[in-house]
Amino acid sequence: MAGPLPFLVKLIGPVVAMGVLAACQRALSEAKQRPLNTLVGTEWGFAEDDRFVAFKTNGEVNGSGGCNNFFGSFTQEGRRLTFGPLASTKKACIGPTMQAERDFFDLLSEVRAAEANHLSLTLYGETGEVLAVLQRKDWD
Repeated sequence: MAGPLPFLVKLIGPVVAMGVLAACQRALSEAKQRPLNTLVGTEWGFAEDDRFVAFKTNGEVNGSGGCNNFFGSFTQEGRRLTFGPLASTKKACIGPTMQAERDFFDLLSEVRAAEANHLSLTLYGETGEVLAVLQRKDWD
């Protein structure tokens, strides 16, 4: 083949592939922003440390306060979210880790509502104030 046609054929393939890839990335980004209807099967935590909470089936929850592991229950009805009594192991940690853990356990006891998408979980208190924004740990 002579002329510009072979050049155009070689150019169109990569351009189409780039367009498809961009559309897929856009669709994935939009999917990650969609609200989650349930927290069951998800795990959330802070980017800067090891504290996290994992929502299991049958209203069970477990996680780590950064020093000790914990377990207990949760109830989710729409936006409403509350944690039942939580129990934890009793290791002693030094310095700020212990205080960060106490703060995390206190925070969980104050939660009354939540909103989540596939990337973040926002926890709210009794008057609607934002208590914390956690990042999804179990899904990239």
